[in-house]
Amino acid sequence: MDRDFEKQFLEVYKQNADAIFRYCLMRVSERELAKDIAQDTFTKVWQYAGKGEKITNLRAFLFTTARNLIIDQYRKKKVSSLDSLMEEGFDVGVEIEQGLFDKIDGARAMAFIGSIPDKYRDAIYMQYVEGLSVKEIAEITGESENNISVRIHRGLQKLRSILREQENHE
Repeated sequence: MDRDFEKQFLEVYKQNADAIFRYCLMRVSERELAKDIAQDTFTKVWQYAGKGEKITNLRAFLFTTARNLIIDQYRKKKVSSLDSLMEEGFDVGVEIEQGLFDKIDGARAMAFIGSIPDKYRDAIYMQYVEGLSVKEIAEITGESENNISVRIHRGLQKLRSILREQENHE
């Protein structure tokens, strides 16, 4: 294995380990399982690169690998919802879109995000929480940039609608 790749991989690990863990935790709702999946993600990517395979965007490849491992986990057993995670006290303190969640704290924002369909939730989470670009999200999900942009837009519309309903009931 190339020494330059080892240095690059270690740097990417330092920069992305927490983000990969948070992404896993958001999806599987179990801290230990999220740690295992995050660790498996880096192990699989290392092994893949060790075979001499070329990885052009290591960060996107990490998220793709984590996403695939999570899908495998869903196939193995039913996982609990984000609501149960919130009940356990999980709070990431997230601000999604300026002005959209000014009136609510991060925990409530995550609860709202958890109430929209997965395809919107994942795109919004990756862009606004992890700071991934539309292009990177498209690489991770294997979908077109246009589809991702539409999902983010529609997801934000759904979040706005949920927020308006919530405000009308208060």
